[in-house]
Amino acid sequence: MGFRLKINSSAQLDLKIAIDWYEAKKVGLGKRILDDLEKILNRIQSDPYIFRLEGGYRNALLDVFPYIVIFEIDRQEIIILAVSNTH
Repeated sequence: MGFRLKINSSAQLDLKIAIDWYEAKKVGLGKRILDDLEKILNRIQSDPYIFRLEGGYRNALLDVFPYIVIFEIDRQEIIILAVSNTH
């Protein structure tokens, strides 16, 4: 059985702010960060235990943009808690 993915409301807001900020800088960058995030979410969902555990939470870096996804695993559910800028 696979893992279900849940993105909490504060992480959704983090993502919206990032997308809007990049899109305001250059048209099309908002979609690029969203694509980068979708790639990492797919990797998290397929094997969440490969990501580093710190202080009870796991984190995964996006490949292109300077953001980190912070999440926890609760049984068969992955809960995305935050999407944060690393700068």
